[in-house]
Amino acid sequence: MGGLLTGYDVGVISGVLIMPTFGPYFGISGGNPVYEAQVKGDIVSMMQAGGCVGAIFINFIADPYGRRIAIFLCSTVFIIGSVVQVVATNVAAMMAGRFIGGMGVGACANVVPVYIAEISDKSNRGRMSNLWQFMLVIGIMISYWVDYACLQHLPVGHIQWKTPLGIQIIPGGIMLLGIFFLPESLRWLANRGKLDEMKKTISRLRVLPETHEKVIQETEEIITSIEEEREGKATRWAEMRKPSNIRRLIIGIIIGICQQWTGTNAINYYAPEMVRQMGVTGDTVDILATGIYGAVKVVVVFIFFFMVDHKFFGRRNSLLIGSILMFISFYILGALLMYIEKDKAIAAENGVEVPVSDKGYAAMVMLFIFAIGYEISWGPLMYVICAEIFPTRIRAICMSITMAIYLAMNAVIAKVTPLMITQLTYGTYFFFGSTVFAMTIFVWLFVPETRGRSLEDMEPIFSGPLIVLKNKEALRQGIRENETKEKKVQQFDSRSSNNEERDEQDKVVELKQNINDLHGKNDITPQKQQD
Repeated sequence: MGGLLTGYDVGVISGVLIMPTFGPYFGISGGNPVYEAQVKGDIVSMMQAGGCVGAIFINFIADPYGRRIAIFLCSTVFIIGSVVQVVATNVAAMMAGRFIGGMGVGACANVVPVYIAEISDKSNRGRMSNLWQFMLVIGIMISYWVDYACLQHLPVGHIQWKTPLGIQIIPGGIMLLGIFFLPESLRWLANRGKLDEMKKTISRLRVLPETHEKVIQETEEIITSIEEEREGKATRWAEMRKPSNIRRLIIGIIIGICQQWTGTNAINYYAPEMVRQMGVTGDTVDILATGIYGAVKVVVVFIFFFMVDHKFFGRRNSLLIGSILMFISFYILGALLMYIEKDKAIAAENGVEVPVSDKGYAAMVMLFIFAIGYEISWGPLMYVICAEIFPTRIRAICMSITMAIYLAMNAVIAKVTPLMITQLTYGTYFFFGSTVFAMTIFVWLFVPETRGRSLEDMEPIFSGPLIVLKNKEALRQGIRENETKEKKVQQFDSRSSNNEERDEQDKVVELKQNINDLHGKNDITPQKQQD
């Protein structure tokens, strides 16, 4: 639900900004296009600015008081911000509502992926963490279609943009109430010495008895990890200065920055305007095309749910494959828009209107291919990787720093994108294509594979050579060791089951023997009496 409210808040503003009464109501339309782009950029980017603050300060709640209370606070702040946006009467009030709501979004984007990673089993942690991105793109898609429905079916007026802004209160309320029914994070419980509660929670989450080998093994791994961290006798900040932890933090920060500079949020925030740039125009056609774009993202994320923990795809290969798709699609998209703009210029000289050409439809296809590449790589994996690479003791702090910088970059994207669309036009896509190419090189050289490892077993990965290509054999060995451990647990379960069956059979045989002995005694007794 945290992903849903984040995605809805990210996507809803793109349609709200082009509602017919929104600009006149706040006095930002009909003037200088550059000024209009600047004000729209300010309104959008205030959410990310608030997100930076929320991502940093939620750490002071999540560590001492627990993940559940932190999530409760995220929901409350988000709802307050949503209400302020609905009742806003001027640009300052709208920006304040966006900032307050952004604090809830930023805090949520920090603590929810961590919570998911900390309660998930290592064998399906990637899929569970991918649920965040799945719900996020569902939220984006819902917001696009809500915008379209309000524009299409509600009477022209302020209700058209107030309704979609008000609907975002619903996912915030559901998460606010739902958190009361969820358990606390396993790692947080262990760190606070609540070991009995942790063991019961593991048993509940894995649907296994507390005496089961898997429950015992996971409990011991978590406790051992916590004890090792405490034996270090270092403060959290001192622990963060450990070389392997500095490496983790740098990788997490760069992955967050890279996700923003893929250009995805530029599309999320200004998709209708980008669709118009491709020559697709009409009263609602641009928002309709945006809704289709959102639906494509949902379908791809659902498919990736089954890929993220696959031996071939994992984290690293998925990032590489997705980056290549994004790089190619953006460069082709930029070239198509360059020719579309030339066609528009020629048509303007002749005083005619250019219909949607094959180039325009091809550009839309490239946008969908970009969505496919993004949602099998940087979209879900940014949250998966950042939530799983940090040690338990400093995970919340590291996630706060990572998400704060991530949202700061998000604010920059939200601010500069309308200006880039207005002034760079097709060059915008060549720019983002080039940044994606740089990300591909970064992943190939520096991002290790973390699939199949427990959260307590990440240290060997980040203690090896900086260039991960030099550490491939060590990573393979680590994965083989984890697979061997899993097989041993399965063999133990099988042996335990067989032993239980043999014990039952032995009891039956023993019972039969006792019955036979009893009958034998009864047969012999009369004979003895006759003798």
